[in-house]
Amino acid sequence: MSMAAQTSYNFGFPKGVAGGLFDLSAHEVSTRQAEGDDISFGIGVVVGTNAGTDVTIPTSASTASDFEGVVVHNSVMVEMDMNNHVSIDDKRTVGCLHHGKIWVKTGESAAPAYKEAVYLITDGEEAGMFTTSEDVATKVAVNAVFLGETDDGIANAEFFPAGVKSE
Repeated sequence: MSMAAQTSYNFGFPKGVAGGLFDLSAHEVSTRQAEGDDISFGIGVVVGTNAGTDVTIPTSASTASDFEGVVVHNSVMVEMDMNNHVSIDDKRTVGCLHHGKIWVKTGESAAPAYKEAVYLITDGEEAGMFTTSEDVATKVAVNAVFLGETDDGIANAEFFPAGVKSE
């Protein structure tokens, strides 16, 4: 008697999770407080109203020196809403990766390659996402490189501590 077994599946999963650590290599995560309701995992945030305490979504006035880090997944417990959207409430405590390797959300026009420079989008609907130099979005360079291509809207990147320059 033969038994049937399913050997193929019709859906795939991305390699990582936005805001998830890429590996357990050296990294630094600082505790900050979300300012506003638009912050989510895997995006870049900048200094908020109270420097060293608050972080917020970047604006067109944000500079590279305002960059505070990437919001780490599981640094705060949240649930998806009925529209399959995750956001972190105003004044919630979040972890911001200052340096290390992490999965980041990428803009629609981002086409990263290995060791390519990382830019933080600072304006529009994609503010807080990351991109490459060719993207026409308003952006600033951050001290980081991509470690691979975009996979379902996320890519892995390595952020360097202050004083250590990327290529």
